[in-house]
Amino acid sequence: MQRTGLTRRDFLVGATASVLVAPIRMARPATAAAPDFAYAYVGTYTPNGGGIYLFRLDHSSGELTQLKVVEDIRNPSWLAVNPAQTRLYAVSEIDNYADTRSGAIVSYAIEGDGSQLTRLGVVSSAGTTPTHASVHPSGRFVFAANYGGGNVAVFPVGANGALAEASDVRPSVGPRHRAHAIDDPPGQFAVSDHDSPHMHMVAPDPSGQFVIANDAGLDLTWVWSFDAQAGRLLPADVPAIIAPAGSAPRHFAFHPNGRIFYNLYEHDAKIAVYDYDPARGGMRQKQLISTLPPRFGGSTLSSEIIITADGRFLYAANRIHNAVAAFAVAADGQLRLLSETWARADSPRCLTIEPGGEYLYSCNQKGDSITSFRISAASGALQFTGRFEPVGSPAFMTVIKPRST
Repeated sequence: MQRTGLTRRDFLVGATASVLVAPIRMARPATAAAPDFAYAYVGTYTPNGGGIYLFRLDHSSGELTQLKVVEDIRNPSWLAVNPAQTRLYAVSEIDNYADTRSGAIVSYAIEGDGSQLTRLGVVSSAGTTPTHASVHPSGRFVFAANYGGGNVAVFPVGANGALAEASDVRPSVGPRHRAHAIDDPPGQFAVSDHDSPHMHMVAPDPSGQFVIANDAGLDLTWVWSFDAQAGRLLPADVPAIIAPAGSAPRHFAFHPNGRIFYNLYEHDAKIAVYDYDPARGGMRQKQLISTLPPRFGGSTLSSEIIITADGRFLYAANRIHNAVAAFAVAADGQLRLLSETWARADSPRCLTIEPGGEYLYSCNQKGDSITSFRISAASGALQFTGRFEPVGSPAFMTVIKPRST
């Protein structure tokens, strides 16, 4: 038998050497794992809804688990969270606050890990039935759109986060338009309110230099320069953009690059796409596209518009038709209709995409439910998760990330 020349001693010495020259792996300090959940606050119309609902949102499945209900507010139909996610502002869509012809805005502190609301105060919204609120990027001002009052108001934020009385109120003025749009889908019998001014949304642009508002009653989009020292709205170079008569501009969204503006028309179910000049607040329209499938006929009212954080896909909700349209966003911001998905319930009023970008939620006001959909990262298509969360008259949903306490 041939010998290899390797003795037991040689083997042990070699093995020892290999151990000695092997890299030493130092133990890494433990890092906190990212939370696998978020908190979702949902505003409702009372008394079907109980007030402001808090849910735990599971990132792995998209499931919502109800935790509590804040019942100290009527008709909290819109919620706005400050950039630091420490304050929540809720409109109270009423017309008789403190025996006046006004709605209200309630301020809350978001405490603990994000799951606690503590009421800080309440102020008049400076007009009836407020339907929308937003927060300036600085966190120092809140804007409210009064649908019944036909105006927008600016509210300074106090040291503790509560709102002071309005520092400016701007009414919408202009001629009344027809109740139906010329380019309505055939068979459209739903009616938007064109009897008077009806401010439906107000929000700052991404820079905070300009504030924009949609008047669905007078078919106008207003643009103001914002004085962040005095909390006042000043006319921009082009103070108003006229939409097609009867179209009812409702909600809008900015592309993440801050240079494309998408305006959703409620009555004729169209999206107007504009190039936006952040230096002047100016707009130049370059596309008008339907949110409905080809050859659609019947009644519908568009309600909400939202864009993904990466700017690749945009979604618009249609009530009565009860569907969510998905669009691909081109490099220049123009839209191409990809598909539409049944909302699975009646009257999708609000769409929300959770911070991870994996799930889209539809608040179905007349269906008394929230339905959820997984977003395809490749195609933007929506796949129903099979989950219904029963909530009375859900109107709006916002999601915040939990924080360490």
